[in-house]
Amino acid sequence: MKKQLERLRKRAHQLKEKRPGYGEILDFYVKVREAQIASRAALKVDPIKLKKNFPLIRKEDFPLDVDVSISLFYALCQIGKTANPHMAGQVEKIEKALNDKKIDLEKVFTGSGKEQPSEQGDAHRGVDKQVLSFLIRNSIRPSIEAGMEQLRKELESIMWRKSLCPICGSPPSMNLLKGEEGKRYSLCSYCGYEWRMDRLSCAVCGNKEQGSLNYFVAEGEEACRMDLCNKCHHYVKTLDYRILETPDPLLEDLATLHLDVVAAQKGYQRPVENAWNI
Repeated sequence: MKKQLERLRKRAHQLKEKRPGYGEILDFYVKVREAQIASRAALKVDPIKLKKNFPLIRKEDFPLDVDVSISLFYALCQIGKTANPHMAGQVEKIEKALNDKKIDLEKVFTGSGKEQPSEQGDAHRGVDKQVLSFLIRNSIRPSIEAGMEQLRKELESIMWRKSLCPICGSPPSMNLLKGEEGKRYSLCSYCGYEWRMDRLSCAVCGNKEQGSLNYFVAEGEEACRMDLCNKCHHYVKTLDYRILETPDPLLEDLATLHLDVVAAQKGYQRPVENAWNI
């Protein structure tokens, strides 16, 4: 854990030196990730009962450690107060709603409580739902990652080349190129599972018509390319792990948001929103 954090901090420092404009959001990411990693020591997640088909589990059925999620939520609120004026203001509103019993975190993180903020009515009036959703997602992330690790071994002998995660059925957020041959893996946008995908196909719709597949690489950004599909008009950011020394996909994603802008200007959409678009 200590080495993981050291590598994360080192890479964040390198990226900030290269792209000073990203300093604030990269510092924020590192603090959030530090809190998430620290929470693992107390994490207890129930065994998952497997389904007989794919995906192996529905997103809402991932077991959560509610106590850890609540503690992490409060820790992230404290981090949010130092992020930027907008988030600091929203955290104050959220904390007031918590103190006034208008938001029940135990309910949020259990059964009915995996409800979306928009479903909780007037309790969240005046609160930026995007900020609240961000805090909720990142509070349950350690539990989701632990559940994914439980299920990973069930897929060791499975040849899976579909565009949706075999564990939770979510679309990919990014692609990763690994090994000397540059084998392509898709990274699940929800649980973080990585699965092999054919390199010469669209990771979103499965299109294999080479004339309708394209990509671009910005100068000085050789470790990150944007795969484009002219059939579904989606793009997927692809990280080349053969170039990156100590990759953290979400960190690299945040440090290359300017490439998302370029892809959008070309008329392409990301299959899922950037998880840190707050």
